[in-house]
Amino acid sequence: MRASRKGDRIRLALSSGERAVLRHVLESLASAYRTPPDRIDPRVAGVWYSDRGCRAAGMTDEEAREWTRQLHGFKGENLALIERCLEQLRGTGAKGAALVIPLDGAEAFVGALNDHRLRMAAEHAIGQEEMDLRDFGAAQSLGMGRHGALMQIHFLAWIIEVVLRLIAPEAADWGSVGHGADGP
Repeated sequence: MRASRKGDRIRLALSSGERAVLRHVLESLASAYRTPPDRIDPRVAGVWYSDRGCRAAGMTDEEAREWTRQLHGFKGENLALIERCLEQLRGTGAKGAALVIPLDGAEAFVGALNDHRLRMAAEHAIGQEEMDLRDFGAAQSLGMGRHGALMQIHFLAWIIEVVLRLIAPEAADWGSVGHGADGP
């Protein structure tokens, strides 16, 4: 992936493999965002819609449900951005793709990618010990599903880091960041 910022746009040039993974992530995330909080996997609901803070604040059950509805609505506001990104990533060609994100949507994009990371960690019981694995060969011992989820989590963390560098005011003169096909 190569990333650059020009004016009020961030451009991510993705290889075909990166495009396929990001497209899958965004399609899955859009579906999850459309799912009402009471119908989503309880493990995901625990990280996306946790009511621990509501209980600690002394909120009633109805107030906590309203807070959850509002939070779900907030997540749903990202659907338009996700759909615009998916339009750019669709296609079956072997070439990569360029994803252009308006600067005013970059923080929402980062938040959505992080939501997917939280979701994958919750669904696949990935904790700090697994997150700290840096030997991807050793990570294969997690099993195919958990290993794949961990790879998605790390891939999205890389994209998030690159985008955050590009939206940070002190990074405006960096020009472009990222790595070629060999990854980070």
